[in-house]
Amino acid sequence: MRNLVSAMVLFTAALVAWPGTARAQSCVGFTDVPAASPFCPNVEWLKNRAVTFGCTSTTLYCPGDVVSRLAMAAFMNRLGKALSPEVLFRETGIGVIAIPSAEPYAVRCDTADSSIAAYPRTAIVTGALSGLADANPVAWRGVVVFSTDAGATWQAPGASASSLALRASSVANQWSGTDPNAAIDLQPGLAYRFGIGMLRDDLIAGTTGNFADYRCLLTASVVNRNGTSSPFDLARAGLPALH
Repeated sequence: MRNLVSAMVLFTAALVAWPGTARAQSCVGFTDVPAASPFCPNVEWLKNRAVTFGCTSTTLYCPGDVVSRLAMAAFMNRLGKALSPEVLFRETGIGVIAIPSAEPYAVRCDTADSSIAAYPRTAIVTGALSGLADANPVAWRGVVVFSTDAGATWQAPGASASSLALRASSVANQWSGTDPNAAIDLQPGLAYRFGIGMLRDDLIAGTTGNFADYRCLLTASVVNRNGTSSPFDLARAGLPALH
């Protein structure tokens, strides 16, 4: 009898370890939801969107459990974030600014705090920047910039600031403005800081003035990716599991 029990234990262990058996048939790691279930694609979508990672553990979905109103609030909140752009930062400001002629460029309306991107998403960054020229004519470029080192190094998405920036110019004591925008792919586990950078435009002779005053507005909206495959790796992002 003892030999029979031992043989059954070994056989069961072999089944679990054998490719294509019970372990591979669970739905996205949930052992209580079969991969063949017609609801598995729905469960997978919820997990991939970070709406839930399980109930009592990350291997159990608890498909027959009743959802409380408190749990419903958490699910609805996560679902809303997964489907809607998330505004990270807005700012307006007033002040005097000197326009540099080369990088590193001046940055205005930058995010005061870094924002963690939990998984690859796209940030749609939109800026509105205008400046009042001082006693000299001014010609300048405005560009969306981002930083992954808390603002120590600013960079333009995908190309140099001089090629991406929008031009603006004005005579002495007049306003000029521009509305730069960019789509930036975010990588998991990195903190991103967004801003509006500016450089002097050297294509117009005699426009060496600066701003006596300025106005700016910055909006960074994170657009969550949508699809059937998981858009992020929790372990690599260093994030705890959500239940």
